[in-house]
Amino acid sequence: MADPKELQEAADAIHQVRGLAAVQRHKELDAPLRQAEEWARNEYGKVRECNGEPDKGVIGNNPCLWPE
Repeated sequence: MADPKELQEAADAIHQVRGLAAVQRHKELDAPLRQAEEWARNEYGKVRECNGEPDKGVIGNNPCLWPE
């Protein structure tokens, strides 16, 4: 799994790019960038859970046990 700090930084960077005026003028960029940001934030949450966050012991909620 990726480094949680890097995932958080990636999500924040994508969010900042989405706020740029040039990106906002090109609406077709919004959906892929939003999806990338959501993916990074979801992966960040999974890594945090694997590192001992709440619900780690519940198999259905434990991404450490999910198939790749």
